[in-house]
Amino acid sequence: MMRVLMVLDGLDFGGTETHTLSLAKEMAARGIHIAVAARSGALVHRFRAVGCPFYPIDFPAAIDIDEQRKERLVEQLEAAIQKENISIVHAHQTPSGILAALAAHRRGIPVVFTAHGTYYPPSELETMLRLASAAIAVSPPVERHIRPLAARRFLIPNGIDTNEFAPLGRKGRQALGIPDDALVIVYSSRLAWAKASICFMLLKACKDIKRLFPNVHAVVVGDGPRFSDVENLVRLIHQTCRETFIHLVGEQSDMALYYSLADLVVGTGRVALEAMACGKPVLAAGNHGYFGLVEPNSYDDAWECYFGDHGSRQGCSRYILSQDIKRLLQSPLYREQLGQAGREWIMRQFHIQTCVDQVLNVYESLLKGETKR
Repeated sequence: MMRVLMVLDGLDFGGTETHTLSLAKEMAARGIHIAVAARSGALVHRFRAVGCPFYPIDFPAAIDIDEQRKERLVEQLEAAIQKENISIVHAHQTPSGILAALAAHRRGIPVVFTAHGTYYPPSELETMLRLASAAIAVSPPVERHIRPLAARRFLIPNGIDTNEFAPLGRKGRQALGIPDDALVIVYSSRLAWAKASICFMLLKACKDIKRLFPNVHAVVVGDGPRFSDVENLVRLIHQTCRETFIHLVGEQSDMALYYSLADLVVGTGRVALEAMACGKPVLAAGNHGYFGLVEPNSYDDAWECYFGDHGSRQGCSRYILSQDIKRLLQSPLYREQLGQAGREWIMRQFHIQTCVDQVLNVYESLLKGETKR
């Protein structure tokens, strides 16, 4: 039986972490043994529920640490590999992946690294790809980013569990005090850096369109270093509008429930894929910039830039968000059509079973010692 050690920096909520959880669930269902090494976090219990042994390791924020600490961490990983009789290590981040690769090399087992974006520190990415037996890129821009550094690489998109992420109706609205007839915009991301800025723009856009759509509500799912800044902005908007209509719910494990509240979702990367699987129209905005409304005739372009996270059409702004939101809110039938078409596309192109088939092919080729790409 194949025995895999999944390695991440930590197990807090994020696209990389939830993707790895989806991989673990599908692989475990196929009888593959999955263990996990990472800093502890909110997703630990989800991995344990799948039956994954968890090894808490205090990974550093950067690989530039003293040799004594580095050796101690490599030894911890080597012990986990030995105890679980691991046959392949699959890393998803740096610096944890670099340390895991060093441990794997000592045990003589192959290492797969999935590059989830273009944000890795260049020197760490170079080291990681040099140590990896094979690399997986989750989007075309990421594949181009790692191409000069990874001779053996594969383009495998994030897989979505379309049973978990499926249309659920609007049963979560009542708990937030949102009326059934409200128009609801959901934004989900970690509230840091560019994605926090998009959140600010979106909330200001919601304030702008409140005059045209008095029953509009916004739900923000996520936490991060800018959460208190978002809280302050929400307080100011509510004072100005003399109404409470923005709901900050923090990190949530049941994302399908929150997508189900929405008439439209603003997001990027994995959020866009999950929301579409739930039958929701998506306005894509991410770290790189603004893509806009994801429509059937733009699916290939949206995937090419990973929904604004790894590429974009233009910069994001409060004005462009409010214009596109207005257009969608005025068209209930088109929203429904987009939702149906989006779910069908996800089922065809991003199903977790297809993704896992491709990842397992990479594992098997390495375990057989194949050298061809």
